[in-house]
Parts: sequence; structure tokens; C-alpha cells
Amino acid sequence: MKRLESRGARFGAMLLVLWLGVGVVGCNSLLDVENPNNVVGDDIRVPTAAQAVANGALYEVQAGYTYTLMVYSQVTDETHWCGSRDAFEELDFGWVDRHLNEFTDQAYKDIAPARWMTDEAIEILEEHLANGESNIDGPLAEAYLWGAFTRVVIADVFNDFTFSDMRVPSPPIGPSNMGGLYDTAIQFLTSGLALSTTTEMQRNLTAMRARARHAQGVWNLIGDTFNPGTGLLGAADAAAAATDATAALALDNSDWELVLQYIPAGTYPDFQGDVNSRLEHRWGDKYIMAEDGGTGKRRDRDYANRGIVLMDPVSGNADMRLDAFMTPFEDAIEYGDLPILSAAEMHLILAENALVNGPTGDFATHINAARAWAGLPDWTTGSGVSEVDMLLHERSVELFVQMRRLHDMYRFGIESDRWQPESHAATAPGTFFPITIAEIEANCYLNPDWPADVPCGNGG
Repeated sequence: MKRLESRGARFGAMLLVLWLGVGVVGCNSLLDVENPNNVVGDDIRVPTAAQAVANGALYEVQAGYTYTLMVYSQVTDETHWCGSRDAFEELDFGWVDRHLNEFTDQAYKDIAPARWMTDEAIEILEEHLANGESNIDGPLAEAYLWGAFTRVVIADVFNDFTFSDMRVPSPPIGPSNMGGLYDTAIQFLTSGLALSTTTEMQRNLTAMRARARHAQGVWNLIGDTFNPGTGLLGAADAAAAATDATAALALDNSDWELVLQYIPAGTYPDFQGDVNSRLEHRWGDKYIMAEDGGTGKRRDRDYANRGIVLMDPVSGNADMRLDAFMTPFEDAIEYGDLPILSAAEMHLILAENALVNGPTGDFATHINAARAWAGLPDWTTGSGVSEVDMLLHERSVELFVQMRRLHDMYRFGIESDRWQPESHAATAPGTFFPITIAEIEANCYLNPDWPADVPCGNGG
């Protein structure tokens, strides 16, 4: 089991060792003095450490994302609690807004350092760029990418957040200001595009900006004020996201994915470990048949269609795109890759825009693009499946466990059969995670019992 660390311990650890984020091989130890990826103390501010700083940010992003994804997915119908930890059961039942939930609390403690580290990396690398240092453009573009991604994740899954500076607390920004995090993410990505010289990085930055704009559009429907309407994005939000999605596909219209790769030398992958090793969660009944007639803790890969029960609405057959993701993920046990962006998602953004802004014929073009990659038959208007139902199916498969499902459930009025009728998810759709107890107790702006004689904020 992963050791639970305090915020201070995590911040200290990442300042002591910034390692070459993914693909580190051939090193005897990350703490070996010969390892060129070790950066200690103030050495992170020297120009030669630029790539290590960017990779250190990625390390923290990977740690924060896997835990936050685990907690988020538990509330959706994508995963079900099947272990022994009651706080996971609480999430499975739809009780989202509980600041004492130990796993939501740990997600907050893991994503907060990712936010701080990406901001720190951007600050350090921007200073080097302003000073005219060479070879800074690439690492800074990477830092902008991960800084934007982290802000999108935070804005997506928390109702409120604090932007403290290591041990110096800050007040919460307030629920109504969470949507502004998407604006900052978009600014980061725009800055990164001005620096990037490789097609792959330009593609990644542009696609992430499309994701950020689409996520902001969803937040505008269900964020601070819940007003989903039809569930589809507003016209301006859909068009803005579509512009970037088109640009991303112009850079690369192959069947690409951007994935976070997890390796034994890196951060512990909490979500992967709990699904495949600890067996605290399993894939949801909407998607798979579990072993032992549905009562087991793993997918029954010996069952028909390798246990996939979600049917493709056009072909009427099991949608084996789920198996294409699940099998390598399960076989990797604790170190499965997690996709976070794809060409398929760009087509889905464009398909939704076609429903909102037209031309209507573009919906079929884009909804069928990813289906063609999977060898599936085209959707047509005469198939008996509505545009919205087709969009929802494709999003549920192509974006499976990519932190989109609860948003789609809220905005289109879909409930998990695990949610209790009185739960936050069922009675107050649009509810996400609160600022949790560890931050409340450590933050003088939030702790009602903070001693009057102890300075707060920058004076603390």
C-alpha cells in the first residue's frame, strides 16, 4: 500500500529529487550521485536543470492524476467498489461532497503538489527564457502542457481549491472562480504553442487546449450553477473547442493517443494498483461481466466477448474497444498506461459542435472517424440511434476512465445504479469534491479553530 504523506512531506520529496519523468532506464538508483537527473535544493534553478525541472513536474502530475482519477471514477458507473474500504463505498454510493473521506482527502493532497510543482517549473523556466538562456523552449513548452493539464483536472473535479505556496497557506479561490482555471490553462497552452517547434508537441498543446475549452463549456453548464439544458455545450464554447480540435487533427489525423506512462522507477500508480492488485475496485456492470456471475473482483475474460457486455448500438455486438484498453491495462497490473488525450476525442468534440452549430452532416463524419479506426460500421441517420445517444456511447468508450464520465452523467441526466437516492450525486447533480480535512486543518483561512495568536498567510 502506498504510504500516505503529508503535504509538507510530499513537497519536500519533490524538491530533493526531480527525476527524468518517464523512460528512465539503465540507472542503478535515482539517488545515485552519478545520476544526472538528480537535482537538489537550489540547483533546480540553474539553466542546465531545465529538462529535469520539466520532468519533475511531470512526475508530480502522474502521482496526482492517478489518485484523483481513482476517486473520480469510483463515483461514476465506470468502476465499482468491491473491496474492504468503506470510504470507497461512500463514493460508489454517490456521496461526493464529504471533506472527511480519506480517499478524497488523499487525492487533494496528491494533486495540490502537482499544481505547485508545475507552477514552480513554469516560473523557473520563464525566468531562464527571459534571461536569454538557450535550450529552454522545449522544457518550458512541456511545463506549460502539464501546468494546463493539472489546472483542467482541478477545475473538473473540485468545487473549490486553495493555491497555497508550499507551507504558506492561501485562502480558497471560491466555487464561482473555479471556471477561471480553464482560462489560465488556455493561456499556458497558447504560450507553449509560441515556443514549440515539433509537430508532436504542437499537436499535444493544441489538443489539450481543445480539451480545456470543451471542459470549460461543460463547467459553464454544470459548474457553479447547474443549468445543463439539453446537455450539449453552448454554441460559443462548442465552436471554440472545435477550432482547436480541427487544428490538432490538421497536425496529426492518425489514430494517436497521449498517455501517461507509469514505470516501477516512478510514482506508485494508485488507480492501477487498486483495480489490478489490491482489488478495491473493478470495472462497472455497465461495461463488463465480473467473475463468479458478477460477484467477483475481476473481469471474467473467459465469458462471452472476454466479459465485455456494453453493446455497440450500431453493430449490436460487444464494443471490443473496451477490451483493447482493458487487457493491456490489466496485464500490466500496477503499471498500466493512462490515456489523457486522443485523436478520437478531437473528433468527438467536432461531432458535438456539429450538433450545436452545424452543419449537421459533419456529425456523421466525425462520429464515424474513430469507429473506422476500430473497424466498426458507420452510424447513419437511419440506424435508429439518435445523435445524442450515439455521442454518449462513443464518449463512454473512447474516453473510458479519462475523467469525463461523471461530467457526462451530470449534464445528460444519467445516474449510476450504485448511487443512493439521498446522495449528493443523485440529489445535487454537478457536485464534485470539496476542499478536504487535511487542507482545512492546515490552512488558517479555513480552520475555525486556528489560534488567534498564530499569524496567518505570508506572516505564518
